[in-house]
Amino acid sequence: MTLNIISYDPTGMVWTVLNDCDDKTTLPNYLKDLYSREPQQVDSLLSTLINPYDSKNSLDVEKCLWVICGGQKPEDFTRIIKSNDRSVICGLVWDANFIAYRCKTCGITPCMSLCAECFENGDHEGHDFNMFKSGAGGACDCGDVEVMKPCGFCSRHGPKSAKSYREIPDDVTLMVNLVVPKLIDFLLFKLEYATTEKPNKVDRGDEEVAKLLLQLCEMGDITRNVVAQGMLQVRKKNLSSDGKVVFKGEASKPNIHKYTVMRRQSSTENSQPSSLPDSGIQNISDGEGAPLQSVADSILSLPGPSKDCDLPYLGYEEEKKTVLETLLDLLIELKFPQYLVTLVLSMLQEADYKQQFMEAFCSRYAKIANLLTHRFEPEEDQKLCNRLVHASVQLFSNENLTFKMVQNNNLLSIIVSALSDLISRTLIKVDHDTEDNVNSKSLFVVNCNHDIISQHRYWPVVSDFHNLLSHNKIARHFLGEAALIRRWMGILTHFTGMNKNIRHLIVHIPYESNVYQYAYSTEIEASSHIMTNLLSVCSSPSESDHIRLVLSECVRALRSWFRMIQVQIVKPFLEPLNGEEFTPSGPIPRHEITFHLPLHRYLAGFISQAINYCGMSLEEVLPSEEVLWCVMEHVLRIQVGIGEILSGLWVRNGYSLRSQEEFYLQGQYCNQCVDLDIFLLQVCVMALDSDLFLTTLLQRYKLDSWFRFGDFASTTQPADNDVQQALVESMLNLILQLVYQRMYMGLSEEKMVHLEVVTKLTMGDFTHSQLTDNLPEKPGISELTELFDEVLSKVSDYKQPTNESGQLTQGIYALKPDLWKSEFQPLHVMLRGSYKRGYQLAMDKYKGWYQSQNKTKVQGLWPPFRTPLALNPQCKPLFRVLHSRTLHAMLFTVLYKAMKETDTVNDNMIYLTFYLVDLCIDAPEDIATPVLERGSLKPDITVAEQEDGTVPQAIVKCILFLQEHRDLPTLYKGKAVEQRVQELCRKLISSPHTFIIKPDQYSLQDVTEALLLMCNSRLQPPLFARLYNAAKQLSLTTGIGTAMYDKKTHMYHIQQVLEQLPPHRYKMINLLIYYLSTLVKEEIATLHQICAVYVPEGVDHTAFSSIIRCYDWIFRVRKRHSDSLESMFDIKYKSDRIVKNAYQCVMGTSLVQCMYEIRKKLSQIDFSQSPGSSNAYTTHNGVEAITKILEKLCERDQNNAKLLRSLERADASTPDRSTSPCSTSEAKRKRAKERQAKLLQQFASKQRIFEAQMEAENLVPFAEEEPSEAKQSYSCIICSIDSVNTELKPIATFVLCQPASLLLHCTAPQSERAIMDERFEDIPTLHSTLHDHYNTLKMLFTSASTWQGVGQRAQPGLHVQSCCHYLHVECYKTYSDSQRSRSSDPLHNPLKGKELSCPTCRRLSNTVLPLPPEPFFKPYTPTEVKVPVSPATQIPLPFTHSCLDKSYLTSNPLTCLGCSSHKLHAKIKQVMQQAPIDLVNATILQATKTPYYLSVEQFVNSLEDYYKKYVEQKSVSQQDILVLSLHTTLQCELIERNKTLLSDLECSRKYCTGRLISVLATQSSMLIECHSSNDLLLELIGMLHSGGPGPSKSGKKASSRLPLVLQEPSWILLKFVLFSKLQSDWENFVTVVRLLFTLQTMRALHSVVAKFSQDEQLAYSRKNVAECDDFQALLGVTCRELSRLGVHATVGEMDITSYVWSLQSIETNIQSLCLPLLREAVLLGHHMYEKPLPTTPPTCSELLHLAAWLDLIPSSNVTSSSSTVKVLNLPRDLLLKFSCDLVGQLPLPRDMPHSPLSEPLMPLVQNWGRPRLLTLPRLYGKLYLHYRHVKCRVCKGVPHDPALCLVCGQLVCVRSQCCQWLNTGECTKHAQKCGAGTAIYLVIMSSTVVIIRGERVYLWGSVYLDQHDEEDIDLKRGKPLYLSETRYNCLNQQWISHSFDHTLKRWGWHQQQF
Repeated sequence: MTLNIISYDPTGMVWTVLNDCDDKTTLPNYLKDLYSREPQQVDSLLSTLINPYDSKNSLDVEKCLWVICGGQKPEDFTRIIKSNDRSVICGLVWDANFIAYRCKTCGITPCMSLCAECFENGDHEGHDFNMFKSGAGGACDCGDVEVMKPCGFCSRHGPKSAKSYREIPDDVTLMVNLVVPKLIDFLLFKLEYATTEKPNKVDRGDEEVAKLLLQLCEMGDITRNVVAQGMLQVRKKNLSSDGKVVFKGEASKPNIHKYTVMRRQSSTENSQPSSLPDSGIQNISDGEGAPLQSVADSILSLPGPSKDCDLPYLGYEEEKKTVLETLLDLLIELKFPQYLVTLVLSMLQEADYKQQFMEAFCSRYAKIANLLTHRFEPEEDQKLCNRLVHASVQLFSNENLTFKMVQNNNLLSIIVSALSDLISRTLIKVDHDTEDNVNSKSLFVVNCNHDIISQHRYWPVVSDFHNLLSHNKIARHFLGEAALIRRWMGILTHFTGMNKNIRHLIVHIPYESNVYQYAYSTEIEASSHIMTNLLSVCSSPSESDHIRLVLSECVRALRSWFRMIQVQIVKPFLEPLNGEEFTPSGPIPRHEITFHLPLHRYLAGFISQAINYCGMSLEEVLPSEEVLWCVMEHVLRIQVGIGEILSGLWVRNGYSLRSQEEFYLQGQYCNQCVDLDIFLLQVCVMALDSDLFLTTLLQRYKLDSWFRFGDFASTTQPADNDVQQALVESMLNLILQLVYQRMYMGLSEEKMVHLEVVTKLTMGDFTHSQLTDNLPEKPGISELTELFDEVLSKVSDYKQPTNESGQLTQGIYALKPDLWKSEFQPLHVMLRGSYKRGYQLAMDKYKGWYQSQNKTKVQGLWPPFRTPLALNPQCKPLFRVLHSRTLHAMLFTVLYKAMKETDTVNDNMIYLTFYLVDLCIDAPEDIATPVLERGSLKPDITVAEQEDGTVPQAIVKCILFLQEHRDLPTLYKGKAVEQRVQELCRKLISSPHTFIIKPDQYSLQDVTEALLLMCNSRLQPPLFARLYNAAKQLSLTTGIGTAMYDKKTHMYHIQQVLEQLPPHRYKMINLLIYYLSTLVKEEIATLHQICAVYVPEGVDHTAFSSIIRCYDWIFRVRKRHSDSLESMFDIKYKSDRIVKNAYQCVMGTSLVQCMYEIRKKLSQIDFSQSPGSSNAYTTHNGVEAITKILEKLCERDQNNAKLLRSLERADASTPDRSTSPCSTSEAKRKRAKERQAKLLQQFASKQRIFEAQMEAENLVPFAEEEPSEAKQSYSCIICSIDSVNTELKPIATFVLCQPASLLLHCTAPQSERAIMDERFEDIPTLHSTLHDHYNTLKMLFTSASTWQGVGQRAQPGLHVQSCCHYLHVECYKTYSDSQRSRSSDPLHNPLKGKELSCPTCRRLSNTVLPLPPEPFFKPYTPTEVKVPVSPATQIPLPFTHSCLDKSYLTSNPLTCLGCSSHKLHAKIKQVMQQAPIDLVNATILQATKTPYYLSVEQFVNSLEDYYKKYVEQKSVSQQDILVLSLHTTLQCELIERNKTLLSDLECSRKYCTGRLISVLATQSSMLIECHSSNDLLLELIGMLHSGGPGPSKSGKKASSRLPLVLQEPSWILLKFVLFSKLQSDWENFVTVVRLLFTLQTMRALHSVVAKFSQDEQLAYSRKNVAECDDFQALLGVTCRELSRLGVHATVGEMDITSYVWSLQSIETNIQSLCLPLLREAVLLGHHMYEKPLPTTPPTCSELLHLAAWLDLIPSSNVTSSSSTVKVLNLPRDLLLKFSCDLVGQLPLPRDMPHSPLSEPLMPLVQNWGRPRLLTLPRLYGKLYLHYRHVKCRVCKGVPHDPALCLVCGQLVCVRSQCCQWLNTGECTKHAQKCGAGTAIYLVIMSSTVVIIRGERVYLWGSVYLDQHDEEDIDLKRGKPLYLSETRYNCLNQQWISHSFDHTLKRWGWHQQQF
């Protein structure tokens, strides 16, 4: 088909072109040619090609792409478009899990991000950047000046990156402009169809079209502009008959359902098709008027009927709705599929498109946010949120455009409304728990368990709001809109008070929820971050109006919130007398606590910003006094609650409440939580009356009774003494924090960073990331990290990581020692050290520094007193609290109790009190009056009456009446009348102040009935309701027993219940119980009578009667002494200055006297008697601190000096008493240490007696036996009994047997397997080489001989290692049974199967290795080596062309080996002639086995079980396993010794190889059939004795058995050691080694000569043998023989290994190939015959030194000039003949016509280096990017979580279902294949090394560290990571030494799923 034919009839051939054309360029070229003549026809044809209504044929996207490219290849077209790309902005759009970069140095907005290509092409050297894995998707901002600075642009983007572009011809982009609109219409139709129907997604084709459009956008700005303009076209709207909206573009799109019905009817009636619409394809014929059938079919598939078709349309209604708006509506309907999100974001570089997209997005924002309210699966929720954030972040990053949207489209109001709607759906009704409140209003707070909160569905809207306010223009606009702020404060109202905790008293909380995590994250994200953005704007005086507006709206919201929670404003008393109840606002119930008060914190934050940065005074920004009191109550409740949590009052609420307290105080959130709360309390201290504040503080801590004087009235001390002390300590600490903290009082950024870093370092040594993560973000200032590194370098010392004993550490920073003296801030540590842990750690470190500096041993160390930092002048009224008389009385009370009542005051309380005294002395005196005048409170909040306020007063009046008249018996006469009681109640309630109960009118019964009526009916709930409920539960749980402990516990719970009641209820109960207890004490009434009256029916009387009986204990009643005051409130100091009050006498003492007495106590404590401190001088630095305070008091006022001098004189006149009192804590400590020393002495004495008895019992039998030879005694670690190893009672040692394939991964010594090198897989390993060699040999020789010779070596082995701790075999059985019965849960049991841990060293083991009772091998005895010297005669006959003269060579006897070979020959013959063990003898032997032989058999069976469990080779016999075990253990030991035995360093590791050889040889002697090396040795000796047959002239082999030349000598040696039964003699062993060394030397010579070139072989073979020495003669004969066979190096091989072969290089290569055999033989001889290893470095070569050690040559003959041939000590003729015979054994191609050989098969002789893990690149980023798109070999897909095997380099899928086989994960399966159950993986996505060992898995850590030597697991920080050579070497060493099991501790079970 040619173009002319098509042109002749274009429309008729359209379907032929579309369906039958194979050339993809034909149709595009035809369309381009047709467009120049008939453009409308082209449009019609494109409509036919891209037809959305054709449901039969799917769209061919590839053909559309070729049409768009205009006949060019897509690759060429893309290259043309990209070469002319004028894009200034990169704009690359990515989805989740894409690796991107973020540079804080170059970024303007925090959302800035770069793709990897732009980042690498930019200059970011020295910048603060990080690599991150995108969670929600994003786009590259390179080139966007609105988002990032130009210095970070890459070379391809930015305004200055413009290049000279050539104009693209119009015909290149012609088809783009024609096809793109059709594709867009196709996409919209399919998406509309998807929203109305439920079609099959495969048939839609919308995703493929979207990806095609995205591909066009990514080509460049030319094609992207076309797609963007197509999106901005206006569409028309149709209304069908059913009212549905149908959009219309260039052609009408009818109702698809109606048109389908019409089409079916038309085809049924065989009617002609209707005329086509205006598509340009009408009246198509074949030239003669007859319509074509294909054309008719095409007509039916074309879009829509004709205009005169009888379809019921209502007509068209025009609406200006663009394609983009339509697409966005469909995007919302389809819930933002990722492919559409990527498409619409890929065109944001076009300015017009971006503006219109933002307008459409903003107008539909409410609808978009409504998607978040729908319920989906959790995974779908996360994906939807990510896609929404992905879109909005790209839109709102441009400040100017976003601000325009805010102004014109009211964007802020839309987002706030959307957020308000989201939050309103999560609200839950919470009733405020106020007693006696029947009409309380309800508070609606956020339910943190709601899906919107728990699944973070609110995050997209909050993120958009946060991004908007990150722009200063928009933030200022928001602060200027009162309506917006009011709406926002309304949202914060619902966050205030959420996640309320109610204290559990009786039973533990049933379920500990993690809801608190959602609550904290919600407040931080939705409240605190927004506040940070707003505060950052309000940093200048010009923002004062904004601050006033925010504060006014915040106060308005707080007032509304107070109304909802029923806060009651009560005018405070002018003078608090005697601790009388002071209630400025309704106190929060003590059993409730919430840590979430965002409204309060907004108030604090903006007040701080106003006074510190805007120049406003405190008076301008303070709210009214009543609001301030209410605010103080809620913030104070948190601080009191923390004290209660620390004191253990909330222990039954579980760990969740402790976690909330830690969240509240930890460094990450402290700036938004505790610091703001502390500042708000500081504002209250500055604005309110100090005395009232301290009184309120005392009452909220419930410490009224503690601050009373006198002894307890109860005979037993209250159970909560420790709780009371903890609360007092917490209160004193809070007062100190209010005076000391400066976080929101003008503290500069640098000082704040310095303070936080030093505080963190005082609590321990931390990594860089731990310090940065705990650095709080200070609102209103720039990033703190800019100063962090500078401050850190000044205050800390860096400690390099160490990897001692395999434990990984990271680089840490420690505080410089000289900074402890000046920078240690104990109060700030108390604030930041959560749950006292941090403070205790800091004090321990401070104590160590203090003792090292003062060279003294200190006990009872006090932290240093620090002067507070400079204060903002606006905050100077804060010091008024230090001049409060209430505070002075409080301090006096604590010191007075410390002096008198030592049991009630601890050391921390004394320290804090003295610290406050010191601050009071130094406090400035010129302080103004309170900002808010005292007593000016005017309640203006109208609240509902909590209860009838007169009822409590009436109840109190009745109780007082009963107390006053209880001694009048006449009042008890008469009976209570109900009418009289009702009348009395009515009068009392109506006028409780004026009405007086007269005894003559009402009897005691009347008053009692009225009291009960009001307590049970008028109060709701009744007065004792909560007490009854608690008593009922207590009676069920604990009951009341006779034991004092049970009684105290019971009363303590009731005490807690009472203290949780409101103050007025507590007061009423106190008065009533006091009255009833008085009746009992005075015997006016009994408990039974009282309970019958006051306890309702159905309620247990036990608790009520116990309260009456233990009134003094429960209510902490104290006995007041005659000369003492009742409480601290009775102390009336005359001055506001503590200097004046210090000498004032109170109860016979003064503040100065109390301090003097405490100092005297501390100075008299005798620390030297404590154990271990007899030679050290000890001190207490508190003495020095108190002395300085006393000196200050004396300097400020002479009265204090006089008083102090009088005290010193009085003390001097009093005689010194030897037993001075000391503090209780020190006395207790001293007594405890004395008891401990006494107990230790008793235990030591008993132990000596026991050992003496055991020794006497054990020594008597041995004394009677009197053995002739002393045997070694072993101590069992189980029973601790020493015994000798015997066959009946064998001794064993713990061993760990594990399959190992370590040796199979050895490579050539100089080869390096770099993972980034594409050819690393081509580097041969031992396994691949042996496998190929074995496969070749299997085709040539028998399977049995090939398996024995080579096949075994290619299999994994068994490694055996031991800790060398001994135990009896019987004790092992008992110990193993006890250990396995401990844990029944296999998932949490660290051991499995036969695994055990050694009781001594805790190393893992899985069996025991029995020790041979008698030595299996005869110990080595040194003898002189006598080796006959070979004859000096030379060979008289010249060589012939073929071989040597056989008659001459066979005429010389074998005299050089001496008689040793003859003896060995005879012994082998004798052994082989012995009858083998048959089944009958084996059965008899089995029955007569001793326990030792049974344990040997059990050990070997264990080896077999462990081997077959992880090795897939099932044909391995037990004999093979024995050889593999010995071979692997020996070779691994050689590798650990760095493959040398001549090191001076002694190996610290203990080996069990010698005992293993003995046990394996013992087991082999009991086998019925076993492998034998005797035949191989006989063959070798025969060749040396008789010369053996020469090379066969016929070329045929006599046997198909593997020839000797292809056997591995070291393998023959191992089999001789195990199976020959002649291995026990050193002489036999040396003879075998000599024979095998001769064989190995010849094999090595053949291997070296085979590498010669043909010319080199010819040159050596032509030398005269008679004129050469032995070595040159042997070399010449070998060259001649191999040259005859055609064995030589080829040209290609010579290019690789081309160098001149000299005699020295040949000798060196032969020695290197023979050394492995000698090393293995030396190691075997050392373990078998206990001959010490050579430790002195040799003066000659290592081979000669080892040969001398093996007695192969005399030590005196070893010289540096000795050669390998001289070591053999064989005659020349025998050497030459032996070499020729071995060459004759080589397999030849002509001998085996069906073999795959093309040349003679040479012996496999090669040196292998130490195994090593793969070489990794230095930069982790390169590794990450390299493996980001690498596919898995199993599933052929890109792994979601790839892992790299560091042993072989294979990429596997981690925790993926795609590669599982039989429920076994790919990593587990690969571990069995690659490492016999052991594998080391590097998880690419997290940089973590994961180790699999058998059924265990271990997270090892990371080998990539950042510049601070710190891990970055899961790339959370994204800093550049570099390979740590130290860690990688440590990992490699653990792998080589098989020490994973005992080095790594925290293993887990992978359950075959990893």
